[in-house]
Amino acid sequence: MNTFIILCGGYGTRFQKVSKTVPKILIDINPGIPMLDWLIQEYLPLKSKIILATGHLHEKIFEHVAKKEYRSKILFAEEKNKLGTGGALINASRFVEDDEFIALNGDTIQELSINDFLKESKLDNGSLINVGCTLNKKFDAGIVLINQDNFIESFSEKKSPKHKSCKLKKASSLGLYKCSSHYFKNLPVSLISLEEEILPELVLLKKAKASIFNADYKDFGTIDRYNKLINKNI
Repeated sequence: MNTFIILCGGYGTRFQKVSKTVPKILIDINPGIPMLDWLIQEYLPLKSKIILATGHLHEKIFEHVAKKEYRSKILFAEEKNKLGTGGALINASRFVEDDEFIALNGDTIQELSINDFLKESKLDNGSLINVGCTLNKKFDAGIVLINQDNFIESFSEKKSPKHKSCKLKKASSLGLYKCSSHYFKNLPVSLISLEEEILPELVLLKKAKASIFNADYKDFGTIDRYNKLINKNI
């Protein structure tokens, strides 16, 4: 059974005009279908252990899950203080029993099959994280430079790095991560960013790999993106 940690504890500061009282993961992405329900009932494998890394508006998510048939497969890792994406994963990793877990954002609709990601992404050759990537150009995503052995040479959050070599592949992060449970469990719970602090450190240590897919995603983390999504799905 695979363990998934869904990051859904952010304050949604770029999303406040849509709703100040409903977390993004409970916003409808299709008529009558909240993002959380889609993730659990349609996207993730049926036999999964799911940990919701909650924070802001935790009680709303808890109340929603309590009414669902899938509630028995859900665990909550609530952050009492703001922890950032890295701190939220570290906190949630305490509930993981497997050697690996998959982390994903609660405001991103993936086109990539999760089974394809599980099959192709591996923690080998000493790697501690494997980042799912796309060769499609994304203007609001982490930019990854990848060598011929699929190790990440550079990771820059939402800004394009300079190519170190013409042999490196340039890709965009999908926001899907296969992670070493042991590594995250041994980090102290603190305010820290996965994208701006933990990943760059693992890149320097030659512990970060990438898996490249021909896939795209829809991120509705801002008002404009959400409106485009809703208008397309109506």
